Amino acid sequence: MNKVSPFQSKNPTNMKLFRNQWIQLALILLATTVVYTNMLGNGFVIDDQYFIKNWNLTRSWSNVGKLLFGANPESQPGVYRPIRGVLYLVYYHLFGVNPTGYHLHSLLVHLSATMLVYAITFRFINSKSPKTPMVAALLFGLHPIHTESITYIAASMEMTGVVSMLASFFCYLMITDRQSSEKKHRYLLSFISITSAFLAYFTYEMTLTLPLLLLLYEYTLGYHIQHTHFERFRKILPYFLGVGGYFFVRFFLGVGLSRGDYLAFSPYHTWLTMTKMIIKYLQLLIVPITLSHNHIVVPGFEAFMTPYSNQTAILNQSIFDPEVLFSIVVMMILLYSAVILRKKYPLVTFSIGWFFITLLPILYIFPQGTAIAEKYLYMASFGWILILGWFLSFIRFHKIYVITIIVIALLYATRTMIRNRDWQSPITLWEHETIIHPQSSLAWYTLGVYYTESEQKEKAVEAYQQALILEPRFWQAQNNLKNLLQ
Repeated sequence: MNKVSPFQSKNPTNMKLFRNQWIQLALILLATTVVYTNMLGNGFVIDDQYFIKNWNLTRSWSNVGKLLFGANPESQPGVYRPIRGVLYLVYYHLFGVNPTGYHLHSLLVHLSATMLVYAITFRFINSKSPKTPMVAALLFGLHPIHTESITYIAASMEMTGVVSMLASFFCYLMITDRQSSEKKHRYLLSFISITSAFLAYFTYEMTLTLPLLLLLYEYTLGYHIQHTHFERFRKILPYFLGVGGYFFVRFFLGVGLSRGDYLAFSPYHTWLTMTKMIIKYLQLLIVPITLSHNHIVVPGFEAFMTPYSNQTAILNQSIFDPEVLFSIVVMMILLYSAVILRKKYPLVTFSIGWFFITLLPILYIFPQGTAIAEKYLYMASFGWILILGWFLSFIRFHKIYVITIIVIALLYATRTMIRNRDWQSPITLWEHETIIHPQSSLAWYTLGVYYTESEQKEKAVEAYQQALILEPRFWQAQNNLKNLLQ
């Protein structure tokens, strides 16, 4: 049997681009690089200052032990991401406090993830639809929802773990494929897959869903492989043990599972709210237009709970509210569709399952401090991209198919480049937030802080005044305004 590269199609088509997978991949990576080039001149924003500019532990290699034991900046309690901490140490010695170097890392992370999306999709589709891997990877590389994950440096450091997780998943697919000539290397591939999984777990907690994703694959796209239930679980057992090892170390070090409180301090109302956030995530994937770092959860209550958040708006929610009912109905339809379509369209079932499983860690089973964040969609977006690429492959008229892909790609690319500019500096970011959420007192207050730091006194005064108009109890804004006017 001839060796088949994961990037080489068995059934060439008449078009050169669809005949050579390496050319496809090169074009995808080039397009993604071009779209993200305008982020290279961006500065530090939000948590970047805590991890890069002000974190003294990254100044000396002698602190490696502390980082491996989970040390974080004082403003970032409640997480255990030791590999991420070591990465900050390494990059500080490479780049210091020059943001360009960190943005190059971000770009490399995204290109690596995009390449793995291509390779994984090829393994799923194989020669059945040779255009789908290219389309899926292209749309993943250009999708605007990824800007927060990549252009925001602190988030991109976490996405390093997602790359490790995708690499682990891809190696698992190669091991599982009985028809693949890579089987003779299965022990090496198994070692790489499990090692990558461990690195992912200790870099970013959302990758702890990997064993569930492997089970999802086994019972959808991998179900044609004749294995017993025991054989399937035995293959995935090391990945579950890795998750167990992560939690053992985490608890041993005294790091809990919660990073804050439930919304309005009510678990029940928090979970009602999260049903609406799932639909919001779907909306952001399908129509990525109104992008924000601080989304409005309900009127008066934003993604970050503060003492001034409108807790009544959360507590007044009921399971019979139209929005909550609509969200539950949509979720039930999606999950029911995943079940009934498993045999005929396993790719659809896998895509829906991937979306829900990857969001499990941030659904406030345990409070995480942020009700909704676009960076949480970096993993979940693969489910949407995969099903979109598959669905578009049903367009039989070639010209219409090509035009559709080009239009979507151009819309994605344009929105991504525009969004990258919002992340240029703390001021541009929070100016954007006040434009799309003018009723956010937190956005106006934060903008006032950065105007003050940049010595734009008049603008700072106006921002603080606007924050106080919206929320008169905002004592921090009152004190800062008083100091400016003295």
